[in-house]
Amino acid sequence: MAIHATQPLAVPSSTVSVSGWAKWLPLLVLCLAQLSTSGDNATLSIATGALVKDLHASMDLISIANAMYSLAAGSLMVAAGMVGLIIGWKKTFRIGCALLFCAELTAFFSPNMQIFTYGARLLSGIGGSFMIPSVLGLIASNFKGRDQAVAFGAIGAASGVSFAAGPLICGTLVDQFGWRYAFAAIACLCVVIFVGSFIIPTPAKPERKVRFDLPGVVLTVIGLFSVILGFLKVSSWGLLTPFAAPFTLFGLSPAPFLVLFGLVVLALMLKWERHREASVGSALIPMSFLSTPQVRNGLYLTAFIFLAYGSGIFVTVSFVQVVAGLNGIQTGLMILPFALGVVIFSLGLPVVWKNANPKRMCQSALLIGTLGSVLCIFGFGPSSFSIIVPMGMCLIGVSMGIVSAYSSYIVTSGLPSRDAQQSGGVQATSRNVGQAIGVAVCGMVMLTAVTMGVQGAARSDPALSPDTQTKVSEMTVIPYLSDAGFSALMLDHGIVQKDVPALTQVYQTSRLNATRAGMIATALMTVLFLFGTRNLPTRTKVALSDNLAEDRKKKN
Repeated sequence: MAIHATQPLAVPSSTVSVSGWAKWLPLLVLCLAQLSTSGDNATLSIATGALVKDLHASMDLISIANAMYSLAAGSLMVAAGMVGLIIGWKKTFRIGCALLFCAELTAFFSPNMQIFTYGARLLSGIGGSFMIPSVLGLIASNFKGRDQAVAFGAIGAASGVSFAAGPLICGTLVDQFGWRYAFAAIACLCVVIFVGSFIIPTPAKPERKVRFDLPGVVLTVIGLFSVILGFLKVSSWGLLTPFAAPFTLFGLSPAPFLVLFGLVVLALMLKWERHREASVGSALIPMSFLSTPQVRNGLYLTAFIFLAYGSGIFVTVSFVQVVAGLNGIQTGLMILPFALGVVIFSLGLPVVWKNANPKRMCQSALLIGTLGSVLCIFGFGPSSFSIIVPMGMCLIGVSMGIVSAYSSYIVTSGLPSRDAQQSGGVQATSRNVGQAIGVAVCGMVMLTAVTMGVQGAARSDPALSPDTQTKVSEMTVIPYLSDAGFSALMLDHGIVQKDVPALTQVYQTSRLNATRAGMIATALMTVLFLFGTRNLPTRTKVALSDNLAEDRKKKN
């Protein structure tokens, strides 16, 4: 397929000639775009109960709707990164914005969960796959030096704002006007973003032609779709022992086989990309991404940001909503310290500490995130939590904020200009894969811990009848539920009423241990990322250029 861009290098209508606050107006539009995609996902989380009531959705359908965005966006973002380089980042940005607008309108008018899931959520994922790489590509092309570091930090801050403001705003809209109007509000925001896109400078065209890589796109979509779906299904299908899997392979869960298949396809894709880049000079994933240690480490850190968000928020929100009974607005207030940590450090560090050592800062951030995860462990109780949990989440937010301030800049500063622009799709994919891994690992750990804990305690509890002990031990999986939900589940499985109170006490202990195990898993995953910081730079290009300028002044 020979879609290509052959225009010579042009001078962009950039903001370099604009001084003062006006040069940051395009960045405001890009931050709003980041908020719109995050707000779409936050609205779905808050509107779960309303969807169950109005559209008669089961939790399985809600789970599919949640996964649809990650599957569509994660699978297509790398391809969208190449499309943006071919037709222009502003065009792909507007395409993504228009698709997201259509997605929100589809959600508003959805008569059933099928239209909502396979119409609205699918469109939303495709829109996000175009919009998010375009945001990163526009920053890489329109902001340079210290301004670029600040711009990337601002995008991280926008994510932090969405973490806190999303549940609060969406919760208020859902409670006051209904879930449909919450999606309509995001549609209105998309209109504002589309209009605002006209003040974004048009980036320079690539010097060399970039031809669309159809075989690479097909392999990438299949590989990423399989990997992300496999990770997303680990908690429901099982890691090895099958839970509620639609089929089994050799008596095992299909989830790890799906991940393995995806990895094999991605390995074939990389071999193809190496051949293609050598043949035509362009590739879906340039080899500079893989051959440059600094870039690889930057992508690891990009994955960490959303792995920490996915795992930490998953464990904490599951507990405070399912066990402690907090609603959407209360949950938003509870995670406010987390969001403030992200916002303050991702936006403030590039401005306040201009000559910081990126390597030491990111390593310190990972240690801070580990400390925050460990701190949360001591804040959970059988049916409530203490102020220690928001404090621990604040530290995780600080960790995410610090890494957000440097990760994208680390990637782009280690690449040639064209590859730096194209990196947006790969960075965005790293985020989605990181989040999928975080949620999958924590979900699997929590389900395994609660199931084994209840079954082990039930077998050794003399207060329970032999029939109850047998029925509990025969359950394939015991889900993470409230006390009332667990009691209802036991009665549905034929447990006699007199044994339910004793079993509920056992369940409370096992659920608490499972929650703590989820945070331990988050801490361990965070520590492992330290091994991916070896090749990070110790100085930014901005700091080096400032020092060179200062040396010249001294010599003169």
